[in-house]
Amino acid sequence: MSYQYLKDRSHYEEMYDRFTVEWCRRFEEPRPVSDEELEASKELSLSQIQWCHDLSTDFLLFQEAGNRWLRREETIREWIERDERRDQMIERAQVPLVRCPSCGKEMECIYTDVRSDIDSDREWLEFFLCCKPCKQGKDVYENGSEVPRKPVLCEKCSREVETDIKKKDGKRYYIETCKHCGHVEETLSTIDEKKKEPTQEEIARFEYDKKRFCLTNQQGQRYRVWQEQMKRLDDEEKVQEANAEFYDKLAEVKKINIAGLEKLLKPALKKVGYADLRFTMSPPAQQIILNFSVRDTEEKREDYDSRKMLEKTIEKILEDKNWALTSEGVSYRLGMLDGRIRGYESEEDLQQLTKSRMKKKGKHVKLKKSRDYASMFPEDVVL
Repeated sequence: MSYQYLKDRSHYEEMYDRFTVEWCRRFEEPRPVSDEELEASKELSLSQIQWCHDLSTDFLLFQEAGNRWLRREETIREWIERDERRDQMIERAQVPLVRCPSCGKEMECIYTDVRSDIDSDREWLEFFLCCKPCKQGKDVYENGSEVPRKPVLCEKCSREVETDIKKKDGKRYYIETCKHCGHVEETLSTIDEKKKEPTQEEIARFEYDKKRFCLTNQQGQRYRVWQEQMKRLDDEEKVQEANAEFYDKLAEVKKINIAGLEKLLKPALKKVGYADLRFTMSPPAQQIILNFSVRDTEEKREDYDSRKMLEKTIEKILEDKNWALTSEGVSYRLGMLDGRIRGYESEEDLQQLTKSRMKKKGKHVKLKKSRDYASMFPEDVVL
């Protein structure tokens, strides 16, 4: 005999909805106002604090119910695929040949089951084999090795007990009998315990909560739109924050001419070991670009270190000026270094420079008017 895992789709839908109801109910469990909340809201009365708590609970429930709807189809599909896979595992299973330790005859397979590890995706088969004449039983893996079981101990004397199954009133009970002290423990099986019929009051409450927490497709689609719009608003808020910083940075940019640039660079470069700064102008064009060269006075400083030190020093000096190193950086030959510095003059050029500097620091700037979203909250979702 084997367990049939795959059920009708309605079984999985009902199971998911029950999980949704149980999950959302947790957020409605009464909770008294804590001392920390009272301390943090001294200016509010107890009723006002409770009102804030209730409002946040309602909004949290709205999001939890909506997110459960978003995951519903994918989760049900995963459950169905899992049970199809388990049924296929059982169908392809080869019952291992195990002989009875008493009579030596081949043991009969009474039950085949798929077991799984809660902490991983690992699944495996287990077989319960039996020799009816000898009343011998074994749980084994597919390779025939025995499944290790921890002995069941008596709660009175802590000695190992004998277990048996008894049916009573259509239900299964596990009987544990201790031959040492005579103690008998009778336990209703978990499966039969779950079969307990709900009362009319429990049924009515579940149906009421199901209407509140299990969204219809129309409500779910509206929640999806709302969530996407909230994400766009959040993204735009981040852009606006970056834009505010952008305009602050733009206002801080100091415009200096070539003479001012040379006056800044010469003493700063001399401090870190570079001398003989020279500028030459590139041919006239739309962009203002200066070719420069310097000599490294540090004899032991090699190519890479020399270039990086020079680039770092220049970038530090120009970080709030209207000049910047071009993207190709600095080249080095036997202690002589050269590169190019671009000047930014127009407002458009200065904006481009500021955006580039912020981008290097992971700040996204999008200079567009924000879209105005109206009626964002779905009106037909009632919690």
